[in-house]
Amino acid sequence: MEQFSTWLTATFNNRELAIGLWVAAGLLFCLTRSELRKSLWSVLRALLAPKLLIFFGVIAMNVVALCWVLAAIGLWSTSQIPATILWFVIAGCVMGGRALQAQEDDGHFRGLLTGSLRLGGVFEFIVVAQSFGIVTELALVPILFLLGAMLVMSEAKPEHAQVKTLLEFVLAAIVVIFLWNSISSIWGQPEQFFTTDTGRNFIFPILMTIGCIPVFYVLYSYSHIEQARIQINQKTFQSDDLKQYARKRFFLIFMLRPWLLRRATRQFHNLPAKSNSDVDQIVSDILNYERGEEQPPEIDPTDGWSPYLARDFLVEHGLRTNDYHKGYDEYWASANYVDLDDHILPNNATFYIEGEEGVVKTLKLTGKFRDEFDGELGMVKLRAIARTLCEKATGNAEIDLDALLPDADDSNASIDISGAAITTWAERYPSGKGYEVFLTVSR
Repeated sequence: MEQFSTWLTATFNNRELAIGLWVAAGLLFCLTRSELRKSLWSVLRALLAPKLLIFFGVIAMNVVALCWVLAAIGLWSTSQIPATILWFVIAGCVMGGRALQAQEDDGHFRGLLTGSLRLGGVFEFIVVAQSFGIVTELALVPILFLLGAMLVMSEAKPEHAQVKTLLEFVLAAIVVIFLWNSISSIWGQPEQFFTTDTGRNFIFPILMTIGCIPVFYVLYSYSHIEQARIQINQKTFQSDDLKQYARKRFFLIFMLRPWLLRRATRQFHNLPAKSNSDVDQIVSDILNYERGEEQPPEIDPTDGWSPYLARDFLVEHGLRTNDYHKGYDEYWASANYVDLDDHILPNNATFYIEGEEGVVKTLKLTGKFRDEFDGELGMVKLRAIARTLCEKATGNAEIDLDALLPDADDSNASIDISGAAITTWAERYPSGKGYEVFLTVSR
């Protein structure tokens, strides 16, 4: 027992021991309550699902392989086994799970790389380099957990802004105390800090993150292949031979480009594809669109707008559309909805571009409002978005959107600016419980 205690204190610092003790105490408490035991068992069963085990297993094998490579070049030692396990559980699996949710334009994997190399990592390492006594750490862990939980809750509601500011100030003060404690300890005994083990511990999470990014990306790509396989197989009106051909073509060409695979699967259903030549045309259209995005063709302003440029007209407002693609009777693209205010059910807006192959003829902004929630602030934001759209589309920044864009009534207005027709109108929902506001810019 004495040997185990010696190993424990030599391997983990007081902060890590305190966190472990509180986690163990929490688990023991859950085991004493029947309802919590059932929930704990449900979570455990979910984690032991075959697909999750494969997912965690792939990441674990990659971590083992990275440790073997780093050990061979002297950047990892067996003394870091506990830190490696903690990194796998706390960081590796979490980053892997988040990677599966990466979006086309969010630069998730690039962010992992730059984040692992940021200078802030030096600051964070110094902050946690030295811990307080075990009693102090045991008291600090629940306090910090409580403060962090309160901060997250305060961020969800604007009326708690003052509480959020206070909590941020308190947490910043605690960080300063941690930093002062670490710097004082390092200054007093520099020979105990500037060691080979310290250097290894500093670069370890950086090297692990960088080394896992390719595996995260492969898992991300594979998850989209499985989703595409399911979606293609769901269609009953297309023959098995056609679906097999689509899977083979799509997976071969778009295997490591999941965002293009999603487009191909969407087009396979939406057009819909009826023959092998339709599948080939889908692949060709997607590849041509990608090539055009690198060097967008010039469009005569009297004809319309380039789809590559038009999709970014409202990117500063979070309204970047997806790819411009063929629908049933025209080409179009849409953006995700963005909230216009902070109501429980927010009023929101979206953006569409519509037209012909290679040319956008109509830009359409839509705002959705509910009568049970005040729409004044939402309308102010919608008018700001509309002003940006009109300026980008016409080059004219002097359009009076306050007068042009209607509220809840059914009035409409239309003006011509620089050869573009700007039309606005409002329509009430059939239920009578809200309304939509529309603005189009057309050539």
